[in-house]
Amino acid sequence: MSESRLRKSRAAVASSPEVEASADELLRKGNAVDAVVAGVFAACAIAPGVLLGPVQILIGGGGVGLRAVDGRVRQPGIGAPRPRGFRGDEDVPDAAKVGVPWLPATLSVAVATAGTATFAQVLAPALALAKGSPRHDVLAKIASRGPRAVEERPLGAELLALCGRPSGGLLTSDDLSSQRPEIHPASRHVLRVGGEERVARSTRGPSSRKTDTSASAGAAPRTVIELPWANDDGGMPIAPAGLVEIATTRAVCAVDRHGAFAIACWDEGVDGLTIPELGLRAPFFAEPVLRGETRVRPGDARPAAAPIALVGTDSGPEFAFAAFGAGDAYDVLRGAIRGVIEDNRIEAHGDARLVAVSHVAGSASVFR
Repeated sequence: MSESRLRKSRAAVASSPEVEASADELLRKGNAVDAVVAGVFAACAIAPGVLLGPVQILIGGGGVGLRAVDGRVRQPGIGAPRPRGFRGDEDVPDAAKVGVPWLPATLSVAVATAGTATFAQVLAPALALAKGSPRHDVLAKIASRGPRAVEERPLGAELLALCGRPSGGLLTSDDLSSQRPEIHPASRHVLRVGGEERVARSTRGPSSRKTDTSASAGAAPRTVIELPWANDDGGMPIAPAGLVEIATTRAVCAVDRHGAFAIACWDEGVDGLTIPELGLRAPFFAEPVLRGETRVRPGDARPAAAPIALVGTDSGPEFAFAAFGAGDAYDVLRGAIRGVIEDNRIEAHGDARLVAVSHVAGSASVFR
């Protein structure tokens, strides 16, 4: 991997230049949380499938504690009678695969509880990017109305018309008004080199990228911080159970001058139901009701990939990692964590891209 050698007190890196530029813009005015929220909204401006999909945020360091915000899509059907369900030989309409979007509400909660900028400020770069597209009007409504915009016209009306019961879907008005994202404590694992808690050394493949982090040497034990709802194996994040798309996950990482880190990840929503009037695509995250099978409870969070983690010491995080762009993203992420724990190096082996920011001795660096 390559490292930005320019000495600075804050840094941001993302899966696309537009997202990274938006995060950088807010980082000059606000903190790391403001930066990643601005980055996610920028992704909503440039890709139609992001706004109605999942978002997951991990926060740590710089006096903000270790926290997470769960913006995964929820299973629809609140307030509606149980549907009979589809038979195995029936075609399931696309409307039945669309869930309840919590992304706008989650970003609002993140800014209100851990940010320093206003909601309008974090949306400003996205509005500039969306200018001239139907998504501009949707984002402008969110900027003025906050997460209530999902319940109101035009977005709420279009979602209910396309994904409600008359169209074979499960979405209800109660679903759209049910959004209540909360801040959760993040999970924290102490991993040691040597002894019973040794992390197994990763296998080095033919494709290898390394960056020496000896400036932060001093090492064991290391602390790995991850989302509290993430699947875990020995203190390392692993992919969610079931059929979850990993390759379409994207991310933005930031660290501010106080040493506070934030990572946000989302899904590009490649497969979904198009809403042409709004320039949006509602991705398929809901589980259709099938006859003879256990129904997913309305309001439950639907699984989504989040190959992200913070790594540091008992004193706090020193690195924020995100892997994306290929199905081996979790393998690449675990390899990077092992490299820091065992060799004080950031290494990436595999097809997925890895990005990271660090904050050591008051200096921030970007790794790509």
